Amino acid sequence: MNKRNISDLVIRQSEFKGEIGVAKADITPPVGIYSRSWGSAKHDSAEGIHRPLYVTSMFIRGGDPRIELYLVCFDLGWWYDNAHEMEIRERILKETGIRNDQLITHMGHTHSGPITNLQNLEREGGHLIPPYRDKIVEGAVKVIKVSKANVQPAVASWAEGRCDMARNRDLVLDSETFLCSVNPDGPSDDTVLVGRVTDAKGKIIATMVNYACHPVSLGGGNKLISPDYYGAMREVVERDTGGAPCFFLHGASGDMTPLRSYESDAAIADQNGRQLGYAALSTLTGMLPPEQEIAFDRIEDSGARLGRWSLRPKPASTALKITRSNTELPYVNLPTEAELLAQLKDCTDRPLKERLERRLMVRRDVGEGKSRTVSTTLVQMGDAFLVGAPAEPYSAYQKEIRARFPGHAVMVLNIVNGNVGYLAPADTYEKPGLYQIKISLFQPGCMEQVIDDTTKSLRKLEEAHG
Repeated sequence: MNKRNISDLVIRQSEFKGEIGVAKADITPPVGIYSRSWGSAKHDSAEGIHRPLYVTSMFIRGGDPRIELYLVCFDLGWWYDNAHEMEIRERILKETGIRNDQLITHMGHTHSGPITNLQNLEREGGHLIPPYRDKIVEGAVKVIKVSKANVQPAVASWAEGRCDMARNRDLVLDSETFLCSVNPDGPSDDTVLVGRVTDAKGKIIATMVNYACHPVSLGGGNKLISPDYYGAMREVVERDTGGAPCFFLHGASGDMTPLRSYESDAAIADQNGRQLGYAALSTLTGMLPPEQEIAFDRIEDSGARLGRWSLRPKPASTALKITRSNTELPYVNLPTEAELLAQLKDCTDRPLKERLERRLMVRRDVGEGKSRTVSTTLVQMGDAFLVGAPAEPYSAYQKEIRARFPGHAVMVLNIVNGNVGYLAPADTYEKPGLYQIKISLFQPGCMEQVIDDTTKSLRKLEEAHG
């Protein structure tokens, strides 16, 4: 047997050292706002508030040359079209004075939030949408400014844990029955990537919980505004960390759903959230102190020969850089606007009408082109990577990227700086009745192409910083 090199026996965590500031603001909408996220719902407007909605900002400064970035997370569902997002984004940029390339926006993707696109103004609660959009902008502007004002020397550290709340949701019963439902035999991803931000004295000033699971604990029967499971998750984590803001980073969950999904009782969302929160705290509790690693130290003779490990200093990387990976993706054959309008004219089934209306918004957003450039946001923070997809990829997306970069913490986020819908593995197209495939804009192989292009761009960042 070959003798092991003792100097190789080291366990370390990915870290970044720079300047970080955080801030959080309430963006809970008024009761009565239009909030129909589900075709199966029997109501149009919210009748109450389960938990408040927030916008949070993390200001990050560092690197050489020094750059400044803002990660802004909204407790909102998704942008319905490009114009919808751009109007809000441009207002935020104008009122804060920051550049477009500094702003990274991310949606928590709750399916129990308000609907904020302007196509619903004439529906019940629609009159509350414009003033609520103002509140979103005001909240984002506030946290961006306050997070920069709160900036201080800090170390961000990451560790990986496990939570089995998320289950595969591509259930095929037979050749004609394709469901969004828990698939007991399907692959899932139980990874919980936890980030901890500490100040110069080691005090926790923020946490990050990156987990891939659709926030659909609550379904069409729920009539309350809710952040879904991640509201209770944050409460659990923040309570144990002295109130330090917890950033929920929604991972690649195109095929992931909670074991308890589509419920009417908000208590189920809280139950799911506590499960994730306790898993995050377990991971957080087991982390090493900032800027330290644990290494094999010595052999101690006892009843058995004991190998002793000890902590030792390990300076955190100060690398910080942002880039974007662009991929041209071909569309599938989409129905024309005229065809969709004709179908809508005669449609009396509300769930079907909801789907057609969404398809019409997509068609208008897409235009008459045959392809689209999808821009993935990539940030290197020391030994960690943030991969922000402007889409809803399947969990295989994050599994593959993480496998290609062992030794790095890789935070994969859905719906970052845009949203072009689902990205599914090529073999998933063999099940055309799946909801994600029926509404996908892109041809088979597109997710794999984005992964390859992302890998190339991350390699360049890695090489640039040694």
